[in-house]
Amino acid sequence: MKLASQIQSSIEILEQILNRHRTVPSVMKEWAVNNRYAGVKDRATITNILNASLRRKSSSSYIMSDDSPRAILIGTLINEFQFNNNKLYDLFNNEMHAPESLSGEEVFKIEGAKDRLKEAKNWIKNDLPEWAISEYERTFDINQDKQLQHLSNMPDLDIRVNSLKTNVSKVESELQKFLPIHTLYSPYSLRFKATGLSHKYPNLEKTLAYSKGHIEIQNEGSQIASILSGVIPGQQVLDYCAGHGGKAVVLSMLMNNSGQIFLHDIDESRLSSVPSRMRRLGIKNYQIKVNLENIQNSNLFDVVFVDAPCTGSGTWRRKPDLKWRSSKEKLNDNIKAQHDIIREASKFVKVGGKLIYVTCSVFDSENDSQISDFLSSNSTFKLINYQTQWKYDENNIPKNAKSHNEDTLLLSPMTHNTDGFFVAILERLA
Repeated sequence: MKLASQIQSSIEILEQILNRHRTVPSVMKEWAVNNRYAGVKDRATITNILNASLRRKSSSSYIMSDDSPRAILIGTLINEFQFNNNKLYDLFNNEMHAPESLSGEEVFKIEGAKDRLKEAKNWIKNDLPEWAISEYERTFDINQDKQLQHLSNMPDLDIRVNSLKTNVSKVESELQKFLPIHTLYSPYSLRFKATGLSHKYPNLEKTLAYSKGHIEIQNEGSQIASILSGVIPGQQVLDYCAGHGGKAVVLSMLMNNSGQIFLHDIDESRLSSVPSRMRRLGIKNYQIKVNLENIQNSNLFDVVFVDAPCTGSGTWRRKPDLKWRSSKEKLNDNIKAQHDIIREASKFVKVGGKLIYVTCSVFDSENDSQISDFLSSNSTFKLINYQTQWKYDENNIPKNAKSHNEDTLLLSPMTHNTDGFFVAILERLA
C-alpha cells in the first residue's frame, strides 16, 4: 500500500475507534482479516498512525478546530510526525484509495497550526484529559512541559532477560536482527527503539528466545520497581496484587528460584495464566494463594509487594485509548481501593520486613499522598529511601522525576525513557 492509502485506511479505522469506542488491537485484527492484501508493514504503519492519533487527539483537533477522525489524523501528521505542508498536499490528493484533497479551510488551519498550538491551554497542547492536568502539575513542578510532552511520545519496546536460563549477551546475540540496545539502569534489560511512522515492533512472542523462556516483554520501569523490592534468595515474599504474575516472575528471578513467593489477587481469574508462564520461565518457587485468611495474623513475609491498581497514567503513551476512557471518578475509586489495599497488605509484613508499594501512575494522589496518609496512621512503619535498596552501580541509581519527597522514586519517560512508575519502600518496626 502507498502511504496515501494507509492514511485513508487509518481515517476510516479511527472513526470506529472514536465513535464506536473500540480499541486499536480489536479494530486492527478485524481490518486485517477483511483486507488480506495488506502486508505486515502496512499494518504496522496504520497501527502507528492510529496510536499516534490517540496520543495527540487534543492538540490535533485543536489546531484543526475540528474533532473529526480526518482532522485529528491531519493534526497528528503535523504534531507527531512533523509532516510539512507540501507533503500533506501530495498525500491528500483525491486519487484512488487516497484521502480527499485538502479543503481551503484545512489548508488555512494547517498553515497556522504550530503558532496556534502555542496559545492553547496546557492540557490541550500536552494532550491530557482536562480533569487530569492538576494531577500532573502536583507531580511535575520542574520541567513540566517537557515531562508532559514525553508522556505522549511514541514508546520503545523493552524486554527482560531471564537470568534463570540465560544472560544478556546471549539474548543480544539471539535477537541481533532486531537491533537490541542496552538500557541505562536494569542489568537484565534490552531495548528496541521506535523509529517513527513506518516502524514495525518486533513480534518477540514468536521468537525461539521467548518460547524457551529466555525473555519477557517488560518495560525497564517495571523491572526497576521489582529490583527495588530488595528481595534476596531464601526469603518469604507475598505478591499481594499479583495479576498475571508480571512482577512475581522478576522477584523469583532475583531470588534465584529459592525461598517462596506467594501470588495473591482478589480477582482469581487474573491468576489463571500464571502456571503456564512460570513453566515457560523455569520458575518453581511459587504458590498461588487466593485465600490468605489462614496466615492473616502470622506476619510471615520478609517482603510484601503491592502493585496497586491505578489509573495507569504513566503508561498511557503505550495504550493511549485508556487516557481518554479515564475519569476523575475512576481516579477517586482507585484512591479508595489503594487506601484499603495498602492497609490490608501491611498486616502480612513481619517485623523488620518491607512493604513495597508500586503504581504505574505519575499522579501524586495515587503515590506520595497515599504513602503519607498511610504513615500518618501507622507508626509501626517507616519510609526507607529507595536509593538504599539499589543493588548495582551506586553511580547509576535512577534519579527522581520529581523534586519533592526524595525518599520515594518516580520514573518518567522524559527522565528515564521508561514508562511512569512510582516506588515507595516501607519497613515494619514493631
